[in-house]
Amino acid sequence: MTEPNMWWIVANDRDPEHGWHWDQYFKNPSDPDRTFNWGGPNWIRSAVSFTRIEEMRRGDIVAAYQAGDGIVGLARLASDGYKSPETDKFDTFDLAPSPAVRFNRPVPYEVIRDLLGSKDLFEFVRIAKQGSVLRVSVPGKRRLLQLAQEFNPP
Repeated sequence: MTEPNMWWIVANDRDPEHGWHWDQYFKNPSDPDRTFNWGGPNWIRSAVSFTRIEEMRRGDIVAAYQAGDGIVGLARLASDGYKSPETDKFDTFDLAPSPAVRFNRPVPYEVIRDLLGSKDLFEFVRIAKQGSVLRVSVPGKRRLLQLAQEFNPP
């Protein structure tokens, strides 16, 4: 069995019309009205993100990055990435309701950025502002999970 990929998914709530916050996903996990369908043409607009969503597979791990806060939690993909009917582009994916972990203390972007070799570990550090869905390398995934534990000890 292959190891699941990890994707760095950016949420930014600064745009009042199209912005969103990871709290929308992590808040009230048992709420039956909570939506698990993410992305779409109003949110995903970059060629890099289209490519990454096409690569997404059910069971992959999502590093939930909130602009201004850092990595705020982890989630799993409930589906492969898929095309929205409106655009015929890979711009949509589904998050599983569980397992999901909301960190008590986010892992700050500055800590990730300042890691030795961060540009090789995290696509977001290398090409920030070029997409909302970016790849995390296998060594980057391991390092991010270590940081999550350091910032959120049991």
